[in-house]
Amino acid sequence: MSPRKINNTENTPARRKVAKRKALVTGGGGRMGRALSIELVRRGYEVLSLSHNKDFVHTMPSGVVPYVGDITDKKTLMNMCHGVDVVFHLAAVVSEYKEPTQRLMQINVQGTSNVLDACRQNGVGHIVFTSSIDVYGHARKDTLTEDSELKPADRYGYSKMMAEKEIEGYKDKIDYTILRIAAVYGKGFESSYFKLFKAIKEGKAYLIGSGNNHLSLIHIDDLVNALVLAAENKKQSANVYNIGDGVSYTQAGLFGMTADMLKVGRPTRHISPMIVNLVAKSRGLDSDELRFLTSDRVMSISKARKDLGFQPRVRIESAGLQMVGEFLSHNK
Repeated sequence: MSPRKINNTENTPARRKVAKRKALVTGGGGRMGRALSIELVRRGYEVLSLSHNKDFVHTMPSGVVPYVGDITDKKTLMNMCHGVDVVFHLAAVVSEYKEPTQRLMQINVQGTSNVLDACRQNGVGHIVFTSSIDVYGHARKDTLTEDSELKPADRYGYSKMMAEKEIEGYKDKIDYTILRIAAVYGKGFESSYFKLFKAIKEGKAYLIGSGNNHLSLIHIDDLVNALVLAAENKKQSANVYNIGDGVSYTQAGLFGMTADMLKVGRPTRHISPMIVNLVAKSRGLDSDELRFLTSDRVMSISKARKDLGFQPRVRIESAGLQMVGEFLSHNK
């Protein structure tokens, strides 16, 4: 199936003339893809956006050329990569509880292989890939650096590790940057956090275990900045970076901060991780959300600071207060 181009009046010769570089965003219809596309247009890029969901074309910002297609279709990718300078490969199955293993591997691993092959055959200069902190596993006692051993503990983390291996196999054929990102929050990513806000507001939230496990986060604005920095970095041709906000939170600390913002009492009850699924179901939390809440990982971003000049700017205190305000406005 060839990609179906959607008419966009902004894709004019005059606009192409001023474009600095041509970028393809796979998974462009997703929350991250949309935020990245907006920023790329702002920076003068000519942006092509690929998504399997045809409804995404109605939400694309001005200046983005949307296409409907699938990364499992090699012909689609071959056509899309023609004349492209950099590919931001974001397309992936993220919610593993919704998809069978075969589909997860087909999209996350084979799909990545397809993107790489299309990049190689079209002479694409650089691919930026969004991996995940989950490649390190669920709970670690060591501070995670890019050299830490990969020990994925779930299907999603395993699929991302295998996708990374596909990319590393192209080391001599195409420049690449792999970003291992923490859990994302901010605009477009509110739904999971709103479930927790609701439980805390209603006094129904439990701390899982001691509550002292460490959680890693990144605001969508900082993540988008990291993606662009990775694409525009001239010094590194094949590298991996941890991307988070550089702060080590605890579950209890985040719950307490949220309660303070909601002006309710802080959660004090604890529940065993062994039986948390029983309570989570009544709160509408799925297995992916539980994996985040029960994870225990501290991640260093020193390498990204040094090589990319990456400096997280969004403070969770201000961004969290904004999210809480939005939650309250929708739940009066």
